[in-house]
Amino acid sequence: MKQTLTFIGAITSALLFSAWAFAQSQPPVIPTVPTPSDIQAGVEQKAAEERGKAEGKAKAAMGSAEEKSKKSADKAARKAEQAQKKAQREAEKAQAKAERQKQKAETKAVQTQGKVKEQAEKAHDTTAGQVEKAETKASQEMEQTEKKLLGEGK
Repeated sequence: MKQTLTFIGAITSALLFSAWAFAQSQPPVIPTVPTPSDIQAGVEQKAAEERGKAEGKAKAAMGSAEEKSKKSADKAARKAEQAQKKAQREAEKAQAKAERQKQKAETKAVQTQGKVKEQAEKAHDTTAGQVEKAETKASQEMEQTEKKLLGEGK
């Protein structure tokens, strides 16, 4: 057992020595202080990153503005089209109304013309009847007068 412990001690001692020797061969870690060129490179890198972000935001804003402008133009075009359709419908309604009024006026004119013709015919018939009556009456009166004259002449 003593030999085993001695052997384990020797191995442990060798491992510790090896670890110590390895640590001694490595250069020490010395914290570095940034140089002016490192600072400038960092500032330039940060500025480039910020410029990239700003350009991205500007592109996004321009895209958004273009999209809004396009939407506004589309909306205005739709409103103009709707207004044109409405005006066309109004014009069609007005034309239909004018056509109806024209037909009514023509119908009324035909009816009025018919009534005037009918009244003229009635007036003509009445006048003809009166003339006929007057002629009949005149002829009766002439006959009576002739009878009287003939009767007096006997």
